[in-house]
Amino acid sequence: MQSLTLEQFRATHDAGAVLSVTLKAEGAAFEMLVETRRGIAYLVNTRKDRVTGERPPRRFADPRKALVLLRELSIREARINVENWRPDEREYQRQPRPDRAEAMRAAHAALGERARKRI
Repeated sequence: MQSLTLEQFRATHDAGAVLSVTLKAEGAAFEMLVETRRGIAYLVNTRKDRVTGERPPRRFADPRKALVLLRELSIREARINVENWRPDEREYQRQPRPDRAEAMRAAHAALGERARKRI
């Protein structure tokens, strides 16, 4: 299966090669499947995954955000597949970032030290 970044998706749409779009539920989020003249493609993130080195599918926790994106691209029709939609899993799919939490704590502590030294 192919993958498309947002810029590639725009270019494909501008070229008239997008045949259909489907929002497909996977767990608590939605992924965008784009049928093009060359086959089915996933809309993917621009950043690569640190572990696999591949671009993961772009996931929309709120399907309205995906629909707004489609509207901005002037795509007026889309299918929605909710077969695998499990909204109860939303809290389980959020990946905790202890590394970022620790970095934020250190930054706040440094700011507090700096403020105390000025006084």
